[in-house]
Amino acid sequence: MSNNAAPLILLTRPEPAASRFAQACRDSLGAEIAVIIAPLAEIVPLPNPLELSGIGGLIFTSEAGVSAFATRSTRRDLPAWCVGDRTAQAARAIGLSAQSAAGDAETLIAAMGAASPEGLWLHLHGEDTRGDVVARLSDLGISATGQAIYAQRPRAPDAGFRAAIGETSPVIAPLFSPLSAKRFAAALNGDRPGHLTPIALSAAVRDALPAPWRAETPVAEAPNAGEMLRAMARRISP
Repeated sequence: MSNNAAPLILLTRPEPAASRFAQACRDSLGAEIAVIIAPLAEIVPLPNPLELSGIGGLIFTSEAGVSAFATRSTRRDLPAWCVGDRTAQAARAIGLSAQSAAGDAETLIAAMGAASPEGLWLHLHGEDTRGDVVARLSDLGISATGQAIYAQRPRAPDAGFRAAIGETSPVIAPLFSPLSAKRFAAALNGDRPGHLTPIALSAAVRDALPAPWRAETPVAEAPNAGEMLRAMARRISP
C-alpha cells in the first residue's frame, strides 16, 4: 500500500470492544484515519446460574467474560488469571486482583503451569471457546473447571459493512479471533475483494480464513492490541 493511500479501517468485532479499538486506531494511526464500525456479532449474557461455591480463582480469556461476570456476581475476593493485559485491566476495573499472561491461551496455560496456583479455578468463557484451557490445565496438575456465561450471536452485515466492501480505495480489516475470521469470510461469501486486506491477531486467526486468503493476510507479531496496531501501521506505511 503506498504512503499516499487513504485506507479505511473496517471493524467487525462486537461492541464495546469495537469502539474502544476504533479510538486506539485514531490515537495510534492518526486522527484522519477513517473507521467504520460494523459488528458481525453481539455479546449476549447467558441466563444459566453462576455457582462459585468452592471456587478458589477465576480464569478469563476475554473482556466479555469479565463483563458477564460483573453483571452476575458481586464477588470480588477471588483472584483472576487473564489472557492478556486488556482483559486484566477490565478485571481490575471491577475490583478483582488480576494477573495477566500477556498473550493468548497458550501463554496463559504456560504461565499458570509455571505458577501452579492452588485451589479450584473456574474458566468463564463464551459458548464458542477454543484452546482446551481446562483440560490442558488439568494435565498440568491444576484443578480447573469451566462455564459458558455469554454467547456471541451473529449479526447480518449492515450498511456500514456493505459501504466499506464497496469502496475502491484500500480497506484494512483487523480480525481478533478464529470465530470472527470465519464470520468475516462468510459475510463476503468467501470472496475477498482485491482492495481489502484482513490482518490477523494470530496464526490461528489467519488459519480460520479461507485458504486462498491466507498468504495475503499479515499476522500481528504478538496476540495483543498494540501489535495489531503496529501490523496495521506497517500495512499503511510499509
